Amino acid sequence: MADRYWEVNLPGPAEGEEAAMVTAAVEHVGGHRLADWAVRLLSGRARPGDAGDPDIALIRGEADTLDPELALDPHLPRMLGARVLVHHWHPRAADAVLAGLTDESAAVRRTCCRVVAAHGSEGLVPAARTVEALLSDSDPRVRSAAAQALGEVGRESTASALQGLLMDPDSVLASAAEDALDRLAERFARPDLRSEPEY
Repeated sequence: MADRYWEVNLPGPAEGEEAAMVTAAVEHVGGHRLADWAVRLLSGRARPGDAGDPDIALIRGEADTLDPELALDPHLPRMLGARVLVHHWHPRAADAVLAGLTDESAAVRRTCCRVVAAHGSEGLVPAARTVEALLSDSDPRVRSAAAQALGEVGRESTASALQGLLMDPDSVLASAAEDALDRLAERFARPDLRSEPEY
């Protein structure tokens, strides 16, 4: 496969330290190797410290900077693999991301939604139905990430589910639904799909 498929797809500096960490990791180990490792981490086929793999600190950062809740999460390696794919995509990661959307860990589900939001048109459109089901996830952060992702992979019919979230008491979820509706309107050239909350 041509090297161009492993090129970094990074957002601007405003995305912060996470993107900078992935950029540095690409420079350190190479794009092909990093993407392969991220997919194996996400799919559970690699663990931190496996022989021949990079140091997990490249994508985790120093242990004392981790969210304490995440630091104790045994699913952290899978979440880190997904986090790399938010900023450094490869089409061969699609199956692992689709599986990650139903992971038992909320952090993994949420991060896979972020991957879908960032790369929805790159082999992740089949995720739409699974992502829509996550609008009723038990974790509020997963619900918000799912709403955001639906802007990229949702169908026109998804708009009704998102409209129902515009007045949700969770302002982050309501805002994500509004953004997603605006993106659906743009993708389908349907201005009528834009968010119209009744304040």
